[in-house]
Amino acid sequence: MTKFTAGAVLCVAVTALSGCGIFGKNGYFRDRGDDYQLADSLPPLQMPAGVTSKNQEELYEVPQISGEVERGEFVVPRPQALSVNVGLDRVKIQKLGNRRWVLVNQPPDEVWPQLHYFLRTTGMQLAMSDAGAGTMETTWLTFGENPETKDKYRLQVESGVQPDTTEIHVRHLSVPLDTPASVAVNWPAQSTSPEREGWMIDEMSNALAAESSGAAASLVAQAIGGGKVKVQVMEPAGKEPFIALDLAMTRAWATVAHALNTGAYRIHQEDSELGLFYVTYDADRELSEDEDGWFSSWRSDKGEDKLAKTANAYSLQQVLANIDATASVEPALFASMAGVGGAPNADIPGYLIVLRTVDNAAEVRIRNARGLPLSRTRASELLMAIRQNLI
Repeated sequence: MTKFTAGAVLCVAVTALSGCGIFGKNGYFRDRGDDYQLADSLPPLQMPAGVTSKNQEELYEVPQISGEVERGEFVVPRPQALSVNVGLDRVKIQKLGNRRWVLVNQPPDEVWPQLHYFLRTTGMQLAMSDAGAGTMETTWLTFGENPETKDKYRLQVESGVQPDTTEIHVRHLSVPLDTPASVAVNWPAQSTSPEREGWMIDEMSNALAAESSGAAASLVAQAIGGGKVKVQVMEPAGKEPFIALDLAMTRAWATVAHALNTGAYRIHQEDSELGLFYVTYDADRELSEDEDGWFSSWRSDKGEDKLAKTANAYSLQQVLANIDATASVEPALFASMAGVGGAPNADIPGYLIVLRTVDNAAEVRIRNARGLPLSRTRASELLMAIRQNLI
């Protein structure tokens, strides 16, 4: 009886409060979500006589945009896929050809002090540390098994391809022990000893993997390498989007090929001399890795989806012949490729990815199977799917 009475009293009290104007449009507990529409501009603050005002700079200045801006329908981007390359490992050793480097899933300003700590604890002293250039050089070292030489290391710290990642490239130099200290150091294109370079990479990666806190950050190192960004999705006004890669072409090709065989993408034909990939894209590929799952009906007996099976039936020559050579589209990505055009329009699925060098940088563009531009929204979506899986 007591519980019923208390509940009844509470119900009556809430009803009374709602009737008293506490809730509702004009009540105290009202929805203030649209209050910003009532905001008004105020005149500048007037300073008293004899007081000099200080000019204030805009904290969030809106840049001026020249020319006409394409105003299309805004599409909310999809969440980042689980197949994103970064993964859970904090420290990885990446390899391309005979080159190796350390990839750390932390921004450079956090990795920089960890490298300083690693070098101190291993007894190596720094002859030079330049955060702006992202470079550290050790003093000359001597190894017991080679007393007739002296050795030196250079660590190059750069922002990684993915956001908030760091790449550490190691270079080793060995010279005769009697080389004067005043002689300028000429770093070779490749390490003098790949074995000693590998030793440094292994020791450094192990030390960084053991340093799990990652809390300390260097203010000095916040603009390592001049704040250089290696990968950007460019969306110039009135032109088709593309990915700009500040990478050597060999690495650019390798990392784009990796991204195009990850997640929703599949490569079916490629030619590195032409800089061309023929791919398909299916978002369902990211949703299930289980052969017997919901999407199993879309797959053949060998576990290959129907879209990929259809695309695999076309040779590179057929894909090139299907390109519309009569279209006047800029940039003309296929103008210099042999075998382009000449065949009637075939219903070839998928997309063409072109990787080319422009002004000493690499860029990635995407077209449909006829070599024609996509809508701005679709092109940006597909390029972002490539960008998030680059390594």
